[in-house]
Amino acid sequence: MAVKTYNAANSQSVVGRNNATKQHGIMGMLKNPYVFMTCCFASLGCMMYGYDQGVMGSILVMQNFQAHFPTLTGSTIQGWLVSALELGAWAGALFNGYLADKISRKYSMLVAVVIFTIGTGLQTGAQNPAMLFAGRVVGGIGIGMFSMVIPLYQAEIAPPELRGSLVSLQQLSITIGTCISFWLDYGLHFVGGSDCNPAGVPNNGYVDSNGVSSFSASLAHGHTCLGEKAVSWRVPLALQLIPAWILFFGMFFLPFSPRWLMIKHRDEECIDALSRLRRLAPEDPLLRAEYLEIKAAVLFDEETEAELNANTKFGAWRALFTANMFKRLNIGVWIMIFQQFTGINAVLYYAPQIFATFGFTSVTTELLATGVTGVLQIIFTLPAVLFLDNFGRKTFLIVGAVGMCVCHLIVAAVDGSFENSWSTHTSAGWASIAFIWLFAVNFAYSWGPVAWVITQEIFPNSMRSRGVSIVASTNWMFNFIIGLTTRDMLGSMKYGTYIFFAAFCGMGGVFVWLVVPETKNKTLEELDVYFGGDDTSIAAADRERMRRIEESLGIAGVQTIDDFQTGEKVAAPITHHSETAEQEKI
Repeated sequence: MAVKTYNAANSQSVVGRNNATKQHGIMGMLKNPYVFMTCCFASLGCMMYGYDQGVMGSILVMQNFQAHFPTLTGSTIQGWLVSALELGAWAGALFNGYLADKISRKYSMLVAVVIFTIGTGLQTGAQNPAMLFAGRVVGGIGIGMFSMVIPLYQAEIAPPELRGSLVSLQQLSITIGTCISFWLDYGLHFVGGSDCNPAGVPNNGYVDSNGVSSFSASLAHGHTCLGEKAVSWRVPLALQLIPAWILFFGMFFLPFSPRWLMIKHRDEECIDALSRLRRLAPEDPLLRAEYLEIKAAVLFDEETEAELNANTKFGAWRALFTANMFKRLNIGVWIMIFQQFTGINAVLYYAPQIFATFGFTSVTTELLATGVTGVLQIIFTLPAVLFLDNFGRKTFLIVGAVGMCVCHLIVAAVDGSFENSWSTHTSAGWASIAFIWLFAVNFAYSWGPVAWVITQEIFPNSMRSRGVSIVASTNWMFNFIIGLTTRDMLGSMKYGTYIFFAAFCGMGGVFVWLVVPETKNKTLEELDVYFGGDDTSIAAADRERMRRIEESLGIAGVQTIDDFQTGEKVAAPITHHSETAEQEKI
């Protein structure tokens, strides 16, 4: 059943109505340089997310790495190694919902950097598989925390007309990180030579099996590689610490989320943060209106949560499973399931191995084709950053789903036709690679950025970090499943793997068309109360509660910014939280 949506012109929010007429996309971001640069800087954490996603797949095919860890060459164990990061990320994303509420979105990023650093150190200095696995899991916890809190922070500081573009910056950073890791792996692959050439091993470590010559990691193990060096894979793993620590020190100079400050009842700091982010004076009517709409939403959520907590100890979490919230949670969870089953991370994690199935046996060629994938993803994430707030979320998601479905079906047809004769059909192999590239293009402008935008927008203030943590952890759990199973799927299902992903792309498009509401140009506060419908769909008790709160704050019935009056009509901050707020200040 389709969800009823409404246009910006009929927005319930005076800020939403006012800002819907402002410039969107790149011009809007240039006119809001401080919030634009703040969101860009916060995206450094997502760059590490993308970097870590892309770096390991290319390392797995390096002979020096295989010589160091010969027990990690099988498809199943490689699946576990790649997916160990996703398992840690699942835990990190889930835990960070609590932490982001407790110590702020900003400081939880700093905790994530420290955890990520420990994991990266273990991976970089790994001397045995146990250290490597431990580093993947610990580093994954930090990555999961980034993936949860960075788009949350971006969504909460962004004005409604730019929220889609600014949250999309995190996906652009992911693709930049992935691309950097691909090309670093490709370039460092040549340090000392592209082959291991183990000292004292006959035939440079190659053995013949059924007429096919291949590198034997077990024979090379324990012998010094005279060709490719260990820096070929250790340096790419270590370099991700650079953006991590730039983020760590830079975040001290960036503002807290105004919505988090309001949750803590730090009203003056909330106004100051909004003033910096909007480049408006504290007494400006538009800024005052946004501040009071945020305050009204927080008070509404607190009253609702207090009622739930009066009935049960875990009412705040149980609230996510009430009828209204469960609808939002379902949308977020299914969006992330469909995103993962598009097959994008199968490509990002195992691109060299996938290209090898198309008949390309040179590691250099495989890494080069993988690097092109990264470049294309950067270029085609830009349309979402520039135009998402113009055309809307649903348009991008549906068009992207159709494009990815078609690409998968074509790859399946080509792969099924020539899987046993690639050596005599090289052009067919390149055609398959081209449609893998085109699939990555369709993901880059649609389900990559837009899935994260939607999932930041659908939850109310009091439930947002909890809801986003569940949604982000769902993303990582299914990411884990993809990382674990893709190698075996390619080996057993072969071209059927692409048909499997095509089916999920098609189902994802239908789901968006029928179930997901359009959220562009809406403030987070109006999405809080009026998600999925107009004011006639709100429960009578909720309508009365919001009316009472708005009247107490002096914003009931306000239609335009010109009608808005500051001063005596605005109620004083609620005092019954003051002592708790002082205790909870950072």
